[in-house]
Amino acid sequence: MQDLSDLYVLKLQEIYSAEQQGLEAMQQAAQAVTTPELQQGLTMHIDQTQQQIQRLDQLFQKLGAQPSGETNLAMQGLIQEAQKLMSQGAAPEVLEAGLIACQQAMEHHEIACYGTARTYAQLLGDDEAVQLLEQTLGKRSARTIS
Repeated sequence: MQDLSDLYVLKLQEIYSAEQQGLEAMQQAAQAVTTPELQQGLTMHIDQTQQQIQRLDQLFQKLGAQPSGETNLAMQGLIQEAQKLMSQGAAPEVLEAGLIACQQAMEHHEIACYGTARTYAQLLGDDEAVQLLEQTLGKRSARTIS
């Protein structure tokens, strides 16, 4: 890693990994919950995550970089917490409350990563990337699962 551009690509790869892992975890959670509103919220979030992955793909294509990289270990740990909760045999309402908390923790992690990537894009003068990243950040800060 030689410069900010390299660090920026690494951050985008971390985000891509987090989004892919989060997508799979949300799909599992959507199958585990019974409250229709929560299922609907998770389904909507899954759709939004797929759109965010498409925006990341655009950035990688523009940069001539590959989205693959290291597994995002922070997201992996947060997902393991959710999986542990799902394996506990909790009452449905307890499971759902716990999964909401886990999902919020995953969202906060992703918001921090996207904010960092946006700052790197700003420093690199990449206005198009800044707009794509802000589009994702705007959707994240406006949405909650409850």
